[in-house]
Amino acid sequence: MRSIYASEQLSQVIWPDFINNFKSESSVGSYLSDINEFMDFIKKDFLILSAADVNNYYNEMKSKVANGDIQGNTMAKKFKELHSFAMFIADNRKEYCVPDTFKDYFLEYLGFVEKQEKLAKTIPLDHMDRLLAAAQDNIMAYCILVLLQRVGMTSTDIIELKPSDFAVYDNGVYAFLQDRERVFFIPDDVYKILVQYMQTINQNEYLFVNSRGNPLNTMYISRLLKKYTQKAGIPSYSAESIRNSCASMMFAYGVPAKSIAAQMGTTMLHINRYKNMFYKDEVLKSANNMVKVHIDPPIL
Repeated sequence: MRSIYASEQLSQVIWPDFINNFKSESSVGSYLSDINEFMDFIKKDFLILSAADVNNYYNEMKSKVANGDIQGNTMAKKFKELHSFAMFIADNRKEYCVPDTFKDYFLEYLGFVEKQEKLAKTIPLDHMDRLLAAAQDNIMAYCILVLLQRVGMTSTDIIELKPSDFAVYDNGVYAFLQDRERVFFIPDDVYKILVQYMQTINQNEYLFVNSRGNPLNTMYISRLLKKYTQKAGIPSYSAESIRNSCASMMFAYGVPAKSIAAQMGTTMLHINRYKNMFYKDEVLKSANNMVKVHIDPPIL
């Protein structure tokens, strides 16, 4: 164990026994990394952890999820591994002469982290803001990001869009994906950006095409996101996580679940997973600092 806080008993006796039946080297590495991280955080040996140590670590991980530094499933993985190691020690305390004061304090948090794991992965608002800023030099990329985050379209929806799919009515603009029987409401700020984009392109059957004039595919969008997340200096977010933030944003502002389900093209059964309270808290804290909660056209 690399942590300077690991005792000889932990690293030379208990740890080898714990991993004795592991089949995967990657699993060993994952456990080792998370246990070392935990000890470095509490600044003490794992064998003398306290309930307060675990609670402080839980709050730290929860904050990282809220800030977008890690995903909810990563937090859940860490706690499950730490629980497994602590339970092994507690179950074999007599063999290792571990005091009765040692307890598996991670157990009581498993229900909380499993709920966190089930929450839809989203992109924090400040990261979305930085991503849009990074993509201002590419109006097509900018449009794709806006359709993901403000409209809730999937990558597949976006690559199948045609200029003829849009219709303007007295009550707003809508996109009708005929082949997929989907209808999307297009907010005014998004429509202005789309109009700006359409003024720069040639007439094509599909709205978004590559340099050869062929329709995009989902892998193209994945590569596009990788390019601009790197440029923005933020974690590599998927199209799904950006799209999920559209639903989380609507929940944060009190939009009825039925309306969200209609916009996201999902069922009421699945829509509840977007009720991410961390994202709601972030909206309340960050709204005044965000440049693009209401998204402006790019400065070309």
